[in-house]
Amino acid sequence: MIRIIALLLTFLAVAGQVWADDIETVRSWAHYRELMIEEGDSEADADAQVERLLASLGSMDRSAGDDRIGVPAPSFEFDGWLNSEPLTLEDLRGQVVLVRWWTETCPFCASSTPALLAINDEYSPRGLTVVGVYHPKADRDAALNIERVERAVAARGLDFPIAIDWDWRNGTLADWWLTGPDRPATSVTFLLDKSGVIQYVHPGMEYHEEPIALGGPKGHMMCANDMVGIRAAIERLLAKQ
Repeated sequence: MIRIIALLLTFLAVAGQVWADDIETVRSWAHYRELMIEEGDSEADADAQVERLLASLGSMDRSAGDDRIGVPAPSFEFDGWLNSEPLTLEDLRGQVVLVRWWTETCPFCASSTPALLAINDEYSPRGLTVVGVYHPKADRDAALNIERVERAVAARGLDFPIAIDWDWRNGTLADWWLTGPDRPATSVTFLLDKSGVIQYVHPGMEYHEEPIALGGPKGHMMCANDMVGIRAAIERLLAKQ
């Protein structure tokens, strides 16, 4: 009996790893649509799902994070780091900090990737630190899988510090965002001033430079407008002594 239980546990562990290995990183809205069709959705169903998700961009309450502005950011309590030694908020004092939660199965996150890379390239020499925080949605109850995060980081080409908030429902995302009022998304962005106080919140989904990003569908003008607001907030915080 003990041997049977051991074999069963081994099988479940291997099967879980195989399933995790099958989680593909979404690269764009067009790629997201392709994946849905590959998984058996009709083109019409895939188009309808994309349209439903895009409609949420326009209806999202962009004031949903106003209750967090002026609040000292809670401490980082992450499960691991990539592209960096572990960072603390104390390490980042004197820097403006952008913290964005993301995951590999999210088309909103995929569409925001070029904006985050551009922000990092443009503003890091001026005193901004970008921290991308991975939080799993697919297979979220599995054990911590660093290799899965590494694959997602490589697929998106992320070169700034990446923190892992694996148990995000009880972890740092819960402390920073999920307590309090209902939130429209978990892919939230915070801007911290040089003292570690939250001064700007984008409550989720996506933003980018142009109305159409990475071959995505039309209907993204609000995302470009959001990007203007993020850039303005970064400039304002960097200018403060």
